[in-house]
Amino acid sequence: MKYLNLTKSLAFIACVSLAFTACDKAKVSTPMGDAGQTLVKLLGGGTPAGLEKKPVDFVATPTKLLVVELRRDVPNETELNKTMIVTVKDDLAAVTAANPAYIQLPPSWFTVQTDAVKVGGQGGTWTFTFKPGEYSKELYVTIPDATLLNPSSLYGIGFTILTADAAGKISTQKSKVIEIGAKNDWDGIYSNLVTGTFLDVTNAAFLHYGSDQEYALVTAGASTCVVSNNDLNTGYPGYLFLNGAAGTYFGSYGLVITFNPATGAISDLHNYYGHPGFAATGGGDPNTGTGAPLYAASNTRRAVLDPSGVNAVQGNKDILIKHWLVQPSVIPAAPSIRCYFDERWKYVSAR
Repeated sequence: MKYLNLTKSLAFIACVSLAFTACDKAKVSTPMGDAGQTLVKLLGGGTPAGLEKKPVDFVATPTKLLVVELRRDVPNETELNKTMIVTVKDDLAAVTAANPAYIQLPPSWFTVQTDAVKVGGQGGTWTFTFKPGEYSKELYVTIPDATLLNPSSLYGIGFTILTADAAGKISTQKSKVIEIGAKNDWDGIYSNLVTGTFLDVTNAAFLHYGSDQEYALVTAGASTCVVSNNDLNTGYPGYLFLNGAAGTYFGSYGLVITFNPATGAISDLHNYYGHPGFAATGGGDPNTGTGAPLYAASNTRRAVLDPSGVNAVQGNKDILIKHWLVQPSVIPAAPSIRCYFDERWKYVSAR
């Protein structure tokens, strides 16, 4: 029995020893990775470039934008107290890569506020100097007059970190593109709801489209938007409807809408294709239109606000609109109304 007890005691000691030995063996070294290094990055940056949208009001008063936040993430106070020089490229190629349709923002249209020094014009290099104790640097852009921007276009500025001294490591968050577009308060994406009504007095086979249509209200002035139908072919001003069971649309008919900034009421509506100076689309050429005051297209189609409607922006940003398609060449007797529209455009999102 004593032998058995001794054996059990020895077995217990062996198990405990094994457990402690196993615990010792479980201690595995962890790779340092980036620990102990200073990482240099652009907030919101990436590889390839991160994209940040900076819409500006379509006004002639200055707008200031924070476009670069350059950081150094330091592992300790010793590294923070080092002077570090970082170079950042004004990266034109990053802008094009982000979106080939972006226009480089002309240098004469903005001013820069930063303590960095730039060498070269567009495509040049910014040099930022982190003094001891500094971990953040900023670059601001001020646009004095956003009405110089083409509201139907988007502009871009790109930044990419090139070098960092003092043993700094460039992060994968090294490149960033800023998208700048001029937008008024009504610019955005809307859904023309299927619940709206449509009537063409010339043809009973012309029916409501039967589903929602996505509209983009694109800034064309301080309080004016072009209404682009994103569901119409490649997306341009126009109204989809059914001819029997087949989808179709009116050629040379689209909307330009102006709002009263004080009340949100629709103060003007006219035909895009009657407005010379706007771009031609698959729906027609505005340069063949009459211009003000009627803005009639070459086929005499006009857009006229129906005064019996609410015709205003609602508190939830939806738009109630009632209007007519007037076409004297088809309906000679005044007021020559061919089509009636009574719609609610539901606000969906920023554009």
